Amino acid sequence: MKRINILLLSAICFFISCSDDNESLLKNDLIKKTTAPAIVGEKIDFAYAIGTLSGKLTTAQAEASIAGNDGTGFERYSYYTTFNEITIDGTRYPGGSEVPVKTVKETSTSGAVSTATLEDKVDEVYMKPSVPHGTNMVDLIAATLRYSYVVPAEAKGKKVSFVFSAKSSTGENVSYTTPEYTVSKMDMKRLITMTTADVCYFSIENMAAYTREEVNSQNLSDKIDFVYIHQAKFGDFDYGHAFISPGTNPKYIATQDVIPGNWTKNSTKMEKRTDVRDAQLKGSIPNVYIDDIDFQTLQLDQAYDFVLNFVTDEGAFMKTANGKYAAYIYVNRLATGTITLSIKRYPL
Repeated sequence: MKRINILLLSAICFFISCSDDNESLLKNDLIKKTTAPAIVGEKIDFAYAIGTLSGKLTTAQAEASIAGNDGTGFERYSYYTTFNEITIDGTRYPGGSEVPVKTVKETSTSGAVSTATLEDKVDEVYMKPSVPHGTNMVDLIAATLRYSYVVPAEAKGKKVSFVFSAKSSTGENVSYTTPEYTVSKMDMKRLITMTTADVCYFSIENMAAYTREEVNSQNLSDKIDFVYIHQAKFGDFDYGHAFISPGTNPKYIATQDVIPGNWTKNSTKMEKRTDVRDAQLKGSIPNVYIDDIDFQTLQLDQAYDFVLNFVTDEGAFMKTANGKYAAYIYVNRLATGTITLSIKRYPL
């Protein structure tokens, strides 16, 4: 798992850039804000800083090597950190808050290219926080633009890169080319709810939970990797919230009739983990992530095919019986007879 400290970028900083023209009076720099693995459907966020010592900023552009999904493009607002409390358009921002400033007139994305036409002038407080808001408008000579790339299915398992560029009113141009970023082969789905008496059958291949009727009607028994059962005790076992392979020893199945005799009985290897709180599955910090390499190096040969007594924020690594997929199942929430889980799945 990767643990990464996030570097914050001030919205009004002016950078000496990795520009294609170091003699230019127009400068740029870039930071990739997203630290999580790039997964299809998720965003990669960038902050693109531009500034000029001559004229004013006019346009910015980002071109991806693979066109992104809907939602790819520039935001219309930049942000600065206010030192003192400030109220703008009826909204109060305490000292230390990020304050939005509209620095972009309009944006568009066509194919792999996103463009932003910048405002002619902005409130001077954006450039000089000591100046009271609303007292003066000045030419826009520096801004940090936010750009988001929504990873498309076409990029799965491939590398993607970007070229950011900007222009000033004096005709100068500047650009910044990123490294290549590898897009994960993982798939991810969040917040799937299962109930012990109803929606209790789970398919890693389909990343979905089913009722018994759905499994039978769709002929899915060969795709069921585990069954969710909740029971406080089972004989001498503290059973709790449990995942049970259909093919496990019957002595571990608290509800014997939960697996019909004519079903395929997959034996899914499972390893319970109490210390893996993936931020993408959890939906919050810390910035710890399961990435492709965690599945590529996963060893479950000695693992059991059941896990008992889950609590919130625990999870389990798994491998399907047919060897097609590895997965991490994360427990988001628990209630009596109910579990809400999230999954990362990797093709082997």
